[in-house]
Amino acid sequence: MNTQFSIAVHVLAAIANYKNTFTSEVLAGGVNANPVFVKRILVKLSKAKLLKTTVGKYGGYNLARDPKNISLLDIYSAINPPSAFAIHTYPELKWCIVSSNIKDVMGEILISSQEALENDLKRTTLADVVSSIRSKSK
Repeated sequence: MNTQFSIAVHVLAAIANYKNTFTSEVLAGGVNANPVFVKRILVKLSKAKLLKTTVGKYGGYNLARDPKNISLLDIYSAINPPSAFAIHTYPELKWCIVSSNIKDVMGEILISSQEALENDLKRTTLADVVSSIRSKSK
């Protein structure tokens, strides 16, 4: 199971919630994940211009845009996680109707599922996530 997307949302929500600059070490500690793994995610988020990076003694990461202007699709796209599922590559058996057609049918389902996921992520912002987190903590 790939956790990069949920970790990316986690670190961005922390930065948005506390409105602070954090080092990768502090963010990794907050997620309770391997610092190298978290750093790789932060680099992807920086390359996607979702985070600003400051170097030096007081350096760290903070948001490059207002949380209302960062959709979960922006984050998802930055991380580039694997598809919802993979289609097997076994050779087809010409004599079997299922074997001969399953890859095409599953490919259509995969495209439809991916589009539905992306449309849902597009409607939710980082600000929505932070708001939900705050409402649950009351």
